Amino acid sequence: MTTTLLVAAGLVLGACSSGSPGPPPASAGTTETRAIPASISQAPLIDQHGQTVTLASLHGKTVMLVPFLTLCSDICPLTTGNLLQVEQSLQAADLASKVELVELSVDPGRDTTARLAAYAHLTEATWPLVNESDAVLNAFDTFFGFNHQIVAQDNPPAVDWMTGQPLTYDVNHSDGYVLIGADGTERYTTGAAPNFHGTLNPTLHAFLNDEGLTHLAHPQAFSWTPSDALVSLGWLLGESIPLHTG
Repeated sequence: MTTTLLVAAGLVLGACSSGSPGPPPASAGTTETRAIPASISQAPLIDQHGQTVTLASLHGKTVMLVPFLTLCSDICPLTTGNLLQVEQSLQAADLASKVELVELSVDPGRDTTARLAAYAHLTEATWPLVNESDAVLNAFDTFFGFNHQIVAQDNPPAVDWMTGQPLTYDVNHSDGYVLIGADGTERYTTGAAPNFHGTLNPTLHAFLNDEGLTHLAHPQAFSWTPSDALVSLGWLLGESIPLHTG
């Protein structure tokens, strides 16, 4: 089962307020202005369409970079569920063109372009889902404070939703996300786990194992909701973004 390696004490982000929102509270994550070196910003990432994406190519947009893997059956389906609500809210606020959501695979050995495309189709994710080399993933881990570790599969093993074959390993990884400002600097990071509210996409719900169902019903204490993410994004965009789930 996929578990969280990066856990920090803190509180969820505050609710949206009127006017230009301030930064998220220090208890929720870390705000900063940190230059991203070219070795990271220009590192090639391959999306579900087979196109090369770099962080530098997204300059001019606020980027929400989120680690995940398509074969996760615990936290990642909740992360993608939260991002679906974030995307819907950005579209309703006419701000989608200013933000790029990016899910970064921590399982480059299995998350091929074809698998990422199938996952996007099944879950209705329209943002970039990207794969990368082991070297690039390790560099992202080091710079952004992400963490991933290949571990033994449960016994009996889970089944690959795409091939129907038993899985041979799992990947433990950190949760949370990083925000990169439109100027290309890192502005915010949190290691909080996703806290989903509402009706989860049926495919994502089907991906959940028993531990994932437990986290859906009883979110971890240090967690982020779509509203929390919209607060942090609104801080960088300079306007409040209401949650829209209709």
